[in-house]
Amino acid sequence: MAGLVIAGFGLNTPARAADLPWHKSAPVEYVRICDAYGAGFFYLPGTETCLKVGGLALAEFRAFDASYNINGGAFYGNGVARGSGYVPTAGQYSNARSRDAYGYGALGRVELDARTRSEWGTVRTFLRVDAYFGSSDNASTGSGAQIPNTWNSTAGSTAPRETTIVNKAFIQFAGLTAGRAQSLFDFYADAYNFANLRGSNATVALLAYTATFGDGWSASISFEDQPSRRAAIGSTVAGYQGTPAGTRVPDIVGNVRLDQPWGAIQLSAAAHQVRSTLYYSTALSVPATTYAFPQRTSNSYGFAVQGGLQINADSISAGDKLWLQAAYEKGAFGYIAGNNLSNAYGAVNQNRYMGSGITSMDYSVGWNPQINSDCVFTGAGSCEQQWGWAFVGAYKHYWIPTLSSAVFGSYEETHYSANALAGLGGAVGVSNLKELRVGTNLIWSPLRGFDIGTEFMYIHLDQTRPVGLASDQVLTAAGLPAFKSNTNTYEGRVRVQRAF
Repeated sequence: MAGLVIAGFGLNTPARAADLPWHKSAPVEYVRICDAYGAGFFYLPGTETCLKVGGLALAEFRAFDASYNINGGAFYGNGVARGSGYVPTAGQYSNARSRDAYGYGALGRVELDARTRSEWGTVRTFLRVDAYFGSSDNASTGSGAQIPNTWNSTAGSTAPRETTIVNKAFIQFAGLTAGRAQSLFDFYADAYNFANLRGSNATVALLAYTATFGDGWSASISFEDQPSRRAAIGSTVAGYQGTPAGTRVPDIVGNVRLDQPWGAIQLSAAAHQVRSTLYYSTALSVPATTYAFPQRTSNSYGFAVQGGLQINADSISAGDKLWLQAAYEKGAFGYIAGNNLSNAYGAVNQNRYMGSGITSMDYSVGWNPQINSDCVFTGAGSCEQQWGWAFVGAYKHYWIPTLSSAVFGSYEETHYSANALAGLGGAVGVSNLKELRVGTNLIWSPLRGFDIGTEFMYIHLDQTRPVGLASDQVLTAAGLPAFKSNTNTYEGRVRVQRAF
């Protein structure tokens, strides 16, 4: 019995340390620097993938004189019958007093750049996510439109807006690029200016291949998302509105580029499908009161070509650069329209097509013309393509390594057919537009990636008087301002940003 008791106690005796199972602690793996792809990369622990984490915080104050606005986009080339002379409605006029003269903007950005070597080359994955806040005129940065509060939009002030978007998300491998990236048509793409210029600066979904030939030569072919370049469709047929039809073919973009120690040259070209449909205006109203049966359809192709030159001017001052580019398009307005994300940084909405880019006058000043269209349905029975061109120039100079300034500008013209200008079909016609943008900035960079800058921008718009608009005597008798074909805008910005 005693032996049994002792045996029982022995079964419950705590084990000695030497009898316990032993697991060796995993060695501490410190972060290793990865210098294969430049500064800032480190190896993800346990992998051969190099990662760079970056971001940006930006604050901006923007101001200019508030003005009345007449929303010509609601009746120029929009199927609105002109009768004996069209007088803008009360809902198409906003008074200057209710429009804010300044606004704040803030942008938070996170970037991830991951790269892994393989036997076929480097696999790169890049992600950029932007979260934006804007108040007053900055509530829709770049597009110029203000989004009203829920009360009367012609007299009520505006509400702040905020949004988060995927700015870039792409994979690169062995010459292949797939995802959401900068269009391969682009060259300068607003490199120095805060406010937007014309030309092409488009973020698109794409599938592209780039071949390199040595001595700095390369060539690319890219199949790019057509809605990212989609512009409006106009109509001068009374009671009918035009709208883009559904996509069938992506935009086909190609470029040939030479990069050298002295700078770079690029030639770009694009084919853009223009599918358009004409409906009764009541089919596009909200809510619709007529079934959306097409009254007319049109399928055609537009195109764009561009040449760009960039020269390194280090002989003047280290870091100085000159950019020059010119583009021509027909039925492909998005290729000269400016930043196609201009309306996204305020709220993701559908009050503008991405290919319409920036408005002709920031903040919709004065007589605000139509949103430019790829083509316009007219009484001649077809959707007639417009054509236009844009020139962009910019020069950045470093006074000292921490103080720089840039001068920049763009000139753009958009021309429509004689039928569209004449309003053939009984509706108010469209306008031919000429727009000049000139600006300069001064930036102090006390630390790498930390900038404090101020910028001034001048914008001049010249538009032809739309056929079918009431005479100035009728307009002023209704209490409206006389039609003004030439409008000037002066903008000022102060920006503080830190990139890391």
